[in-house]
Amino acid sequence: MGVTVNGSIVLARYGEIYRGDIVRNAHKAGAIGALVYTDRKEYGGGGGGARWFPDDRWMPPSGVQVGTVYRGIGDPTTPGWPSTEDCERLSEAEVEEGGEVPVIPSLPVSGKDGKLILRSIGGQVANDDWQGSEDVPVYRVGPGPGIVNLSYTGEQVIGTIENVIGVIEGVEEPDRYVILGNHRDAWTFGAVDPNSGTAALLEVAQRLGKLQKRGWKPRRTIILCNWDAEEYGLLGSAEWVEENKDLLASRAVAYLNVDSAVCGPSFIASATPQIDELLIQATQQVQDPDNSSQTIYESWLGSSNPVKIGRLGGGGSDFATFVQHIGIPAAALSFGHGYPVYHSLYDDFLWMKKFGDPMFQRHVAVASVWGLVALWLADSEVLPFNYLSYADELQKYSKEVENEISGYKDVSLTPLFKSIEELRKAATKINNQREAVVENKGWQSIWKKDQSKLRELNDRLMMAERAFTDRDGLLERSWYKHLIYGPSKYNDYGSESFPGIGDAVEMVKKLNITESWKLAQHEIWRVSRAVKQASQVLNGVLT
Repeated sequence: MGVTVNGSIVLARYGEIYRGDIVRNAHKAGAIGALVYTDRKEYGGGGGGARWFPDDRWMPPSGVQVGTVYRGIGDPTTPGWPSTEDCERLSEAEVEEGGEVPVIPSLPVSGKDGKLILRSIGGQVANDDWQGSEDVPVYRVGPGPGIVNLSYTGEQVIGTIENVIGVIEGVEEPDRYVILGNHRDAWTFGAVDPNSGTAALLEVAQRLGKLQKRGWKPRRTIILCNWDAEEYGLLGSAEWVEENKDLLASRAVAYLNVDSAVCGPSFIASATPQIDELLIQATQQVQDPDNSSQTIYESWLGSSNPVKIGRLGGGGSDFATFVQHIGIPAAALSFGHGYPVYHSLYDDFLWMKKFGDPMFQRHVAVASVWGLVALWLADSEVLPFNYLSYADELQKYSKEVENEISGYKDVSLTPLFKSIEELRKAATKINNQREAVVENKGWQSIWKKDQSKLRELNDRLMMAERAFTDRDGLLERSWYKHLIYGPSKYNDYGSESFPGIGDAVEMVKKLNITESWKLAQHEIWRVSRAVKQASQVLNGVLT
């Protein structure tokens, strides 16, 4: 709209993008400070007659959503290596140079305070799609004439965090890990985020303990992880992954994450595509907590038709460190998505009991799905991964890119389409091998007796995801190694498919010069090579 914010404090509204990106975008536009508020339209029930907690699920006008504005993952003083007591650390100046730690002050404020500030702002009227709560007649974009006095006091410290790790060692393949994770640190009471997930993790642990008492022992090792300091940039999981990177890269079968396990009805799942079938099978075995006459899958099918499983490109929870840094197959589960008292003082037990899960049956259900998927991954003789789902997804993403660049003749997607077709053939071949082993058919039954052949088949299924990573990582974001799934450059919550290609295409459209086209084509080639490598891993044959 042609409004400059140079030298100003900006008022931004919580909504679509990660708060850290709000502050960064403000800084890049020239702002010297930022205030972020919760608009009643999204968090307070909208209309002037709406009620709020404790009478209804909505955020009270005085409620404030808090949270980190750090844009990175892990300790910013140890980018890419573990943060331990006597390790190498970057200086404060070097950390600021990295661009992940905010360099302008910012504070979250309530909807009530936001409304007061909005009434003091003049200038042009904001677009219709930006107009908010009806109790402020019209939103204007400024600048001024209102003035804000923003005082900020803070300090940078090195503190100690503690992860809690429980291990059930596998009998036949103790060096293969099925990992379950949830964080336990919360901004306030954290009934939803993260303690609904922590309750589910404890429930799964208790059930596995009961199985052990009956004599059950898993084929593969199960690791239960309760992360610390997730709210400060996934610190607990990121530092653990960096410290154990090579072992995890060679031994981890999958990572299963539950963060905010329950905040309402409707089951939601996200995963890397080879786990899709497993999630569907698990939901077919568990009763819908809100409708005892059907399974979770049947309810899921009825609500979305067909079932839609999300992807793990965003950086909003601990799965990011496993998928995006190492390339470990992963899934994330929950009931409900988004809730108005998120990261506030009102995310407490009473809110959960009245509005999130009054009978606490959704907690039981998410633990059941989580535990079933973990058991199947730990005990199945052949890993239940299906990479045909991956080929279908990549085909869809490629078509989206093709539509995005239609009309631009300097970029070709031919190498990408070819590599995806190779992946489809490799996935079909290994699926046939897997099914033959499971059904004990023909000469493949020899694999049942020869554990080394079975191990080799499972290793191909496990390691193919690693091939989608690149050691150089994404452009200007080298910590993110996965070329298929990663966060948006301008929104850490936003999941991107082909994030490197997306960044390059955006640059192409802005600059429209020969060098930018070359960069886009280079990113397409990078992804093509990664997909081809995944096909070779699935085939298990040298070229």
